[in-house]
Amino acid sequence: MDIILIANSPGELSALVAPVAKKFREKAPEASIYLFLTPCQYTSGSEVEFAKKNLAVDQIVSAGEYKKWMLGGKLPHAFDFRGVCLYLGGDLLHATLIAKKLNYPLYAYLSGKFISWTGAFKKFFVPDLNMFNYFSQKGVPKEKLKIAGDLMVDSVNALSGHKARDKWKLDASHPVVAFLPGSRKWEIKQTLPIYEKAGKFLKNLAPGVKLMLILSPFITMEEVLEFKEHQVFDVFAAQDSVLASDLAITIPGTNTAVLAALGIPMIVVFPLDRPDAIPLEGIMHYISAVPGLKYLIKRGLAWHINKKTKYFALPNIKAGHEIVEEIRGKVDPRRVAERASQLISDREKLEWISIALKTAMGPKGASDLMVGEILNETLS
Repeated sequence: MDIILIANSPGELSALVAPVAKKFREKAPEASIYLFLTPCQYTSGSEVEFAKKNLAVDQIVSAGEYKKWMLGGKLPHAFDFRGVCLYLGGDLLHATLIAKKLNYPLYAYLSGKFISWTGAFKKFFVPDLNMFNYFSQKGVPKEKLKIAGDLMVDSVNALSGHKARDKWKLDASHPVVAFLPGSRKWEIKQTLPIYEKAGKFLKNLAPGVKLMLILSPFITMEEVLEFKEHQVFDVFAAQDSVLASDLAITIPGTNTAVLAALGIPMIVVFPLDRPDAIPLEGIMHYISAVPGLKYLIKRGLAWHINKKTKYFALPNIKAGHEIVEEIRGKVDPRRVAERASQLISDREKLEWISIALKTAMGPKGASDLMVGEILNETLS
């Protein structure tokens, strides 16, 4: 049978597709697993390369190949008479079109609050009761909803913090702060100058602190160096090395869920003083591309979203209250450094945050439940 996984952006591939593809490979070793990458303004450009190196899939259909196929072209892969589609991210319309063209049943895992084309889906898996109730109130039949747990928890690497510190020769007596600038070029361009200034302040406030810059697998060192101005970081490390840190500084997104599942305390920064650099979703993406409107539209939307959104960090959203601090708007690097300095000097506070983060995210097992149920229903 064919297993069609549908996603697009970096966070979805690393935190959602990875554990699901691995579980499908374990439970259905004879199946052919395909990854469809659909068009998205949030892509980094490195999704195909990442998928080839890191995901347990047999074939990858790029966004370009997908578009040609939708317009009547052929794919370089032949599909079986039996299969299933699973949406893991992107526009739900793309998943609907793929499943309809292949005539395969369609499932979805929903980690956000946007939903459409509900009639095309056989079942929606959701992370928790809050999301179940939310979609139920939006009119999704309860028999189409299933609580699976948070899939991002399943993507967490179990490497210990001690091993990560040993790898980078970091003394356990010195606190380590990890900075995560993002996985897209526009994010790094916006966040890295803030991180560098905050790092300089932090080293003055907390002598002996070690600063680690975490490099996303979707970005190259050359792209980071393009925007790097100061020699403030002690270590340039791969993503799994964040386990060596006592505290992380990150932007909103999948990183906040992964850090929470690992129990790593964090400060979430969301700079909004350059809203023109932030891509928008849906029709607003195209409207904001009109010359002269880009800055005005994005500035207005950024202000509106910031005012209306209580939390951006995923563990805060799941918990319904603030576990980790969010610094939003025009981000002051000195304030980031001061808060980081206060936290790394308060071990009890860090321990409390770590426990609260893990509790908010819940246990592993979402991929096992989802894959088991999909295979049982498809093969029965």
